[in-house]
Amino acid sequence: MKIKFRIKKKIQIQSDVLEEKINEYLKKNFYRIVDRGPGFIIFIDDEYSDRKRFRSDYHTRIGEGKFEFHFTGQETDVKLIYLTPVLYPIFLMMLFAAAGMYSKSFMPIFFSFGFSLPIFYKVYYLKEHVFNEILES
Repeated sequence: MKIKFRIKKKIQIQSDVLEEKINEYLKKNFYRIVDRGPGFIIFIDDEYSDRKRFRSDYHTRIGEGKFEFHFTGQETDVKLIYLTPVLYPIFLMMLFAAAGMYSKSFMPIFFSFGFSLPIFYKVYYLKEHVFNEILES
């Protein structure tokens, strides 16, 4: 199960230059481009690449998504639509909540909401950093 999020931004760059920067960002971070057309790029995480994997990758990487860009006058409207997996954190939350109900204790139920923090952190991190990383590449 995945949840869809959107990030929108206006950038003072031509759309063809932005498209090239997005391509560089995706190649540098080992994403695979699935489809491309005028005004959009669809990509997924390349699972079979030779990149080094870290535990923090979950919090800083986009699993799969789509860049949409439209040139209007002197600036480009860019939209990133990405999917975030939430099945594992929800499973852990339910497991802790069930243990709390079984033991008739409120604390495991309360602490089970801590498993949703990685999802919130990922959404915040991507919103703040993904376009800056694209423009720097």
